[in-house]
Amino acid sequence: MRLLLIAVCLILTACASTSNSTKSNSYYRATGLGNTYEEAKNNAFKEAIEYQVGVVIASERETYNEKLIKDEILAYSSAFVDEYKIISQQNIGNKVQIVVDVKLSLLRLSDRILSKGKDSKGLDGAKHNSQYKSFLENKQNGDMMLAGVLDDYPRRAYDIKQSNYVVKVDTYRNLTLTIPYTFEWNPNYIASFHDVIKIVSDGKPSFWSYERGFAQQYPGTVRVGSEKYYFNEHVITRKIIDAMLGLNEVRINMEIKDSYNKTQYSNCFKPTQLHRLKGDYYDFSYGDITIDSKSNEQSSIEVKIHQNSKLAYTMQNLSKIELSVVPAKVCVKNN
Repeated sequence: MRLLLIAVCLILTACASTSNSTKSNSYYRATGLGNTYEEAKNNAFKEAIEYQVGVVIASERETYNEKLIKDEILAYSSAFVDEYKIISQQNIGNKVQIVVDVKLSLLRLSDRILSKGKDSKGLDGAKHNSQYKSFLENKQNGDMMLAGVLDDYPRRAYDIKQSNYVVKVDTYRNLTLTIPYTFEWNPNYIASFHDVIKIVSDGKPSFWSYERGFAQQYPGTVRVGSEKYYFNEHVITRKIIDAMLGLNEVRINMEIKDSYNKTQYSNCFKPTQLHRLKGDYYDFSYGDITIDSKSNEQSSIEVKIHQNSKLAYTMQNLSKIELSVVPAKVCVKNN
């Protein structure tokens, strides 16, 4: 069983009493402690980010047979270190303590420029290295939060409910087994997906951008229901597409089992609304993703049982029909 819990901790309000950060003009003074100079500096950066803009905490727990096999906590923030000044450094026992003034910038970079040089020839490698590492760490934590949801696709993304089957004889005296079903998005999955997309998105174009036709500057968008989110990169939308298409594309798996719970017949079927012009579960086009959370279908699966077939031969021992949601890559035809 997997549980993904996402909570917002606004350090400025709810958690500020535990922080050593103070504000000085546009810089934030923070203290970091670590085993090395770099570790202490990075911990100071994290403290400053938490104090100024807050963090989103994602806790993912996974259990198997009631035993905890995974307990992971990720912190995601919408800011990265722009500039910093080392104020002091001292050793405390076998630890290093650093006091640093930190200036932050938001991750929502409309032009994807982290920084600009102060003159035509000088290159502040240390500054740009810290900027890039801080930027990547937050982005990668956001990726891992998204992965916690996408890893459940498609098995936990959809609900399928089968109704009473019907057995008929066709005009050639073969049997036809019909299993009606309903198929739709799982609302809890959509809620989790929506929460993560909202957190890791790069905001929305301003009114000024819309008026001048600049909304297309965003390489990717994700629409969930009526809400649309914008991304200044291709990475997030590419991850979603890879998780939902190709070998991960959703299939309905049908198994017919005997009284010993052994599978005598199995086959996969594509949901009837998938890739339809109207009523599709999702639409991917040039980095723009739309999730239709209300899309659903009421359909049926038909299986022909021919005379002298393996299934006809074992008919008297058949006792169970099961429909389940699986990715295309696990489908194995057995009839």
